[in-house]
Amino acid sequence: MANIRNAREDEAMELAAIGMRAWESAVAGWIDIGLLRRNAERAFLSFTVHNFLTIDVAEQGGQVAAWAARERLDNHISDLWVDPIWQSQGFGKLLLARLESEIEGQGYDVATIETHSQNEKAIEFLRHHGYEISWMTASWSPQLDRDVDTVGLVKRLQPVETQGVYSEF
Repeated sequence: MANIRNAREDEAMELAAIGMRAWESAVAGWIDIGLLRRNAERAFLSFTVHNFLTIDVAEQGGQVAAWAARERLDNHISDLWVDPIWQSQGFGKLLLARLESEIEGQGYDVATIETHSQNEKAIEFLRHHGYEISWMTASWSPQLDRDVDTVGLVKRLQPVETQGVYSEF
């Protein structure tokens, strides 16, 4: 059975390696990984070292399979990385549900997340879990030292009441 818990400071390198493997798997075929590998490795390690308190980990039998984060501890999910050997086994779903619960528990009505506009697998996963594309943008990524085309997705977490009529959306 999978266990979800907070990350520990001593796991930063392991989490960075998982993020790196997941990132390489996600961008294979449409980004020259070789050109960006060093920047991506530095970005993952820097993030996991400095932000471990914002990271939730999914593990199976004591082995870390995936991690997710809310870097600013607001309603934005900044990271969701599942090690390729553990993909399609429910770890992403568990982490997403955990973060959504945390976001809703803080009183936010919606959760947001961004991904690369060509990351069709992530977009499909998020749509399957109730997210809808809300915006598209190209912005400078200092971690990768280049512009990145992203899509922002939003999920309503709490039902909306409109003029006394209850509605799920």
